[in-house]
Amino acid sequence: MNNTIKLSLITTLLLTTNAFANETLEDITITSSNKLPTSIEQTTANVVVITEKDIEERGYQTVAQAISNVSGISISRAGGLGQNTSLFMRGSRSNKVLVLLDGMRLNDPSTVNNTAFLDNITTSNIAQIEIIKGGSSSIWGTNASAGVINIITKEANADVHGSVGLSYGSYNTKGAQAELSYKDEKFTAQVLASTLDTDGFSSLAPRDAEDDAHTNKNINAKLGYVFNENNQIKFNLNHIKSDTEYDLGFADDDISHIETGQSNAALSYLYKRDNYSATVNLSKGKYESENTAPFNTISTFKSDIEEFSLINAFGYSQGKTILGFDYKSIEGDSQFHSAFFDSVATVDYTNKSVFISNLYNINEKTLLETNLRYDDFNTFENKTTYKIGLSHKHDFLEGFKTSANYYTSYDVPSIFEFANASFGSTLKPSYTKGFDITAKYKELLSLTYFNNTVEDEIVFNNATFSYTNTQGEEKFSGIEVESNYPLPLDGLLFSVNYTHLFNIEREDGTNHIRRAKDTLNASLDYYTSTDMHFGLDAQYIGDRDDAFFDSVTYQSVPTSTGNYTLWNLNFNIKIMQDTDLSINARNIFDKDYQSVAAYASEGRSVYVKIKYSF
Repeated sequence: MNNTIKLSLITTLLLTTNAFANETLEDITITSSNKLPTSIEQTTANVVVITEKDIEERGYQTVAQAISNVSGISISRAGGLGQNTSLFMRGSRSNKVLVLLDGMRLNDPSTVNNTAFLDNITTSNIAQIEIIKGGSSSIWGTNASAGVINIITKEANADVHGSVGLSYGSYNTKGAQAELSYKDEKFTAQVLASTLDTDGFSSLAPRDAEDDAHTNKNINAKLGYVFNENNQIKFNLNHIKSDTEYDLGFADDDISHIETGQSNAALSYLYKRDNYSATVNLSKGKYESENTAPFNTISTFKSDIEEFSLINAFGYSQGKTILGFDYKSIEGDSQFHSAFFDSVATVDYTNKSVFISNLYNINEKTLLETNLRYDDFNTFENKTTYKIGLSHKHDFLEGFKTSANYYTSYDVPSIFEFANASFGSTLKPSYTKGFDITAKYKELLSLTYFNNTVEDEIVFNNATFSYTNTQGEEKFSGIEVESNYPLPLDGLLFSVNYTHLFNIEREDGTNHIRRAKDTLNASLDYYTSTDMHFGLDAQYIGDRDDAFFDSVTYQSVPTSTGNYTLWNLNFNIKIMQDTDLSINARNIFDKDYQSVAAYASEGRSVYVKIKYSF
């Protein structure tokens, strides 16, 4: 996308501000900015919230799909559903994005680089997805240098309620979901379950080679009891199990597949009295995966995370102060067995931390947010991180708001990286310093500039087949532009966002792979007075540097995936009082493209879902 096109887009968005002056920001409650329920207006951070309605209207099947159209986020997938998915937030890779489910960590420390399996998290049980863009280690600790994604599951309604949903679509994709809940003044109980199964298509190009299937099963349970107005207790349980076929080296590979299992459980107790609250959280995560590949190769990864936290909140006339204490214990091992050699690695460490956060309303228009956190490790170098944020609503133009944040963050090595450090060296956490500046006019126009610098980044050394900390700096900077504009026709809404990366530079001066410098998302939605919705979505992805492994020469070959535009159609209708029908068509022009070099992508496809609620 050349500079003239970029300038024209921004100019168009600026001109539309004259036509819209009455829209106000809905007061949405989020929990990921400081670990407690907080109004979205009571944070200086850049926040995006994806609602259950957004998910249903666009037919998103996984969290990876749901977040793929958010400004500043880029997703690349090596094939269809369940395949290896890379997340980039503001140019940073997925190990720098903390993924939570109802506050429970989903980042698997046994994976190669501490990432979460985003394509294994289906959307059927989700109420909203909160996305905090910008360094958040001063609240959450490691793996939050680029941001936080907090997935919030559905809550029970009063009395007995439930729903049943069935879906079917291209590539013999079948889905089912069920929800049953009960709630009275004291007791809450809820069970949500879903399954997703697809024959898929070949993960390696060409698409019509041997199919790579994927199955996913998810169950979520919640219990709660309110003792009185000051005391309540909650229990959450989530379990995900998946089995995915993939291709390693050749498209007709019918051997390679990976089985994963992940269980997370959390018990929390909340005490409230006047302007003080205390929340005690106990949680445990268990992660397992087994990877089978040709030449009798089997890799297994296992890890456990136990976490305890105490969060105290003190409200006062002009704000709120939060004092928190965390303790984590991480254990894991990785084993590799093949016809040629075997290896076993085991790592365990503990992390103790204390943080303080203060939200101070200087006046009714100005908010100051400050965070400070200290992390103590028994294995890694200890870290201190902080954030200073300021937002202000201006008097000269109603609805105009500016904000700025400066933050520091860190990321510890994964179990795999730590166990495979360069000979004679010990890996240390990478460290990020960054800032963002935002100017926003109601919901009509938002412009953000961000800039991050990473020190001691952990990278793979191809010469030694091991991991090391870089000696130089990595730099990421860019802009995000967003706009929501209601057109003159009632019920018609136009939305657009654009991201441009000025800098995605490695320590050696080369660019990172799979990051598009230009990304544009646009949608046109029409809502009728009879509960009907029509939608048209488009996504433009600019050129991306990439590389693929040549199985003949055993060399990494530089390439580019090229630019492309995808178009989708969405239709939703309430066919009866309690029954909804959704039809979603993707890649309607059957664009043949690659988001990862040499890997296939979804062609023209259609998915239908019917849901009954009671």
